[in-house]
Amino acid sequence: MENTKFIYLSGQDIVDLGGCDMKAALEDVEEALKLVHLGECIVPEKTAMGFGKTIADEAVKGRINAMPGYLGGKFDVAGIKWIGSNPLNMSRGLPRASAMTILNDPDTKFPVCVMNGADISAVRTGASSGVAAKYLARKNAETILLVGAGYQNQMQLEAIYAARPSLKYFYVVDIVKEAAERFCAVMGEKLGIKIIPLTSYSECDRIPDITVNATSAPVPVMDIAAAHSGNLHICVGGLDHPDLYKKADKIVCDSWYQVRHRPVCYMAQDANSGKFDESKIYANEIGEIICGKKKGRTSEEEFCYYKPVGMGVLDLAIAVRVYKKALELGKGTILNI
Repeated sequence: MENTKFIYLSGQDIVDLGGCDMKAALEDVEEALKLVHLGECIVPEKTAMGFGKTIADEAVKGRINAMPGYLGGKFDVAGIKWIGSNPLNMSRGLPRASAMTILNDPDTKFPVCVMNGADISAVRTGASSGVAAKYLARKNAETILLVGAGYQNQMQLEAIYAARPSLKYFYVVDIVKEAAERFCAVMGEKLGIKIIPLTSYSECDRIPDITVNATSAPVPVMDIAAAHSGNLHICVGGLDHPDLYKKADKIVCDSWYQVRHRPVCYMAQDANSGKFDESKIYANEIGEIICGKKKGRTSEEEFCYYKPVGMGVLDLAIAVRVYKKALELGKGTILNI
């Protein structure tokens, strides 16, 4: 039977088939975020299997997350993202994260594709921030400062720069000077820009229009100084100053429901303990803004705070595009169930 076969796509297949095309990913993710808000998706709660007894333990022992979902609209696909992450992998010469994505036919429920999901996960995370920058950053934003010189901030920079080509001044902060310098060399060459390496937020000689925290540190690394007029701050991973989100004129999430379910940020922890009134969130889903039900940035002076948690359906949006391209070109390895 034909439906007992599926294709496997390797990491190289994903690259060859456009899985790392950031401009295409921005379109995929924006449409998926729109569908999430319109209710044309099934987005179960993320299952996070943290190793250790506390969230802080994960910074040492890592985690494995299961993120299933169904994405409707033009995508019409079901699937699951299975992603493991351990910060100590880098000392072993391994990437921090590894992932597999499975696509299922939404009718028969049979799997149709199993693919390496690591690059798709990284690109999707960057693209989500790129969409946020499109709607929440100043129109003529010129300066971006990224905290954390890891692979994820490479994707953040690529996506946000694609969404806001007005950017002219680029800074990356990392307590490991050599890591910041490597980041500048790699991404400077890739994007054709000059990036300044810093070891502290306070070293930045310009006021950023966009700041990004993408770290694995178990302690706060984002300075409260980021809460200034006109800034868009994106908390991708790691901890901000505990009071940073409280300074925002507008708080927007990819999905507040999912953020609160996975309480790894102070805002979610405070909400769950009754210390934060969630009615103060401007948009529980950025899809509200994408669909035009709410406005994004409405003044140059607003401090906007974006908190994405990541949803498997966003990965599926990119993955199904790659899968369809593989079918069109006859790529991939055919396997039997």
